[in-house]
Amino acid sequence: MQRRPNTVNRIDLERDLREAGVRDGDLLVVHSSLSRVGWIQGGPLDALAALRAVLGPRGTLVMPTFTFNLSCWGMPPFDPERTPSRVGVLTDALRHLDGSVRSSHPTHSVAAIGPLAADLIGDRIDYEPLGIGSPLDRAQMMGGRILLIGVGQNRNSTVHVAECYAQVPYFAVNFSEDSSWDEAWYLNEKGGRELVIIDQMPGSSEGFDVLENPLRRMGVVRDVMIGEAPSQMMEGNRLCVAVTSLLMENPALLLGGDATSDITRRRRLHTMKVLNQRSHRPTDLTPILQGSAP
Repeated sequence: MQRRPNTVNRIDLERDLREAGVRDGDLLVVHSSLSRVGWIQGGPLDALAALRAVLGPRGTLVMPTFTFNLSCWGMPPFDPERTPSRVGVLTDALRHLDGSVRSSHPTHSVAAIGPLAADLIGDRIDYEPLGIGSPLDRAQMMGGRILLIGVGQNRNSTVHVAECYAQVPYFAVNFSEDSSWDEAWYLNEKGGRELVIIDQMPGSSEGFDVLENPLRRMGVVRDVMIGEAPSQMMEGNRLCVAVTSLLMENPALLLGGDATSDITRRRRLHTMKVLNQRSHRPTDLTPILQGSAP
């Protein structure tokens, strides 16, 4: 018989969040798997209430509400008001809260609530989906912290920001195989269609678990518990600096392991060619492509 998760209430969550280091007034980016926390009595709304209570009125809560509405996949234009998040019930609940704001990026929108929300979201799409100047980059630049609830680094989207700072060569490989860029459409405030050209489309994060041990050795990650869920707390800027440094040394670091997605395979092959050209001689990339950290 499958064991039913322990019941967790809002008071339990508030206690665990404080013990994890969440502080009044924090700017907090959250990635989560709510089912791993336990049986939350009030569901996603109580989880959000606990987060907001611990952050207090001066705190700002940020979550991804990604939809991946790429044109090459036949996806309709992204509607910030109506298109549901595809990355968890907690994120979709956040975008529905009174006072929350959501960015208009058609593939990687972000929702936020709190006094810094509007500054983080901005009013124009003049950045790559998770690139320099994106909401998650702004969050780490503004001293934001990251809490991974029940998930690991393979759900930490700020790692994609570090890919942009490191200028990884594999951004040259797009999801749209017949084009040198990706594209997506969104609906503006007047309901008109607007096109976004994407040069640095984030790929799969399936290889990001290679970062778990290096980040702990570097003192970036602190392991905590939220309900029954092993979780991780970190400073966004320290994470971004650490991962950028690792990628500068080893551009293929995140493309190894047991990665099986098509985009990762194509980006891995491209990176092998680029690194071989840089060395001007055949290079044994087996250790890199198996995900061995420097």
